[in-house]
Amino acid sequence: MHKWYLAHCRPREESRALQNLNNQDIEAFYPFVEAQKIVRGKQVSRTEALFPGYIFVRVDLELTSSTTISSTRGIRNLVRFGTLPCVVPSELVYELMCRSDSDELREKLSDIPKCGDRVQISEGPFTGLEAIYQEADGDARAILLLTLLQKETKASIANTDYTRL
Repeated sequence: MHKWYLAHCRPREESRALQNLNNQDIEAFYPFVEAQKIVRGKQVSRTEALFPGYIFVRVDLELTSSTTISSTRGIRNLVRFGTLPCVVPSELVYELMCRSDSDELREKLSDIPKCGDRVQISEGPFTGLEAIYQEADGDARAILLLTLLQKETKASIANTDYTRL
């Protein structure tokens, strides 16, 4: 009977493992999501793993040996409790399949602040001040709301010069 199992992958080889499992006609699922990140001061969209280093595998272990899965390129071994491989409930995997690229997950994994989030400026003339994130100002900068001399002022600050609190 086919069941879902969790396989531990070699570092950064989840895609290779997925491809090699599919080549062997073994169903596999690797949940990921597109998330907004700040890389070298610019806002970029990146594909991020939901569970880095792990992949879900659907197989009948009576027909296919666990050694076959463990010897697949990219796979380290099946996750086990004692001597038995860990069975993952099908409902959980199917729920992850439905939600793997949802807006909710995208927002959770994103390190881009949302309007109204508090940030702290770490570089430049406003170092140490707290501000409120307003909006992106292109790919490399953001508009922050600062309180200077008891007056709220908007300033355009580089993405590398502040961190979200």
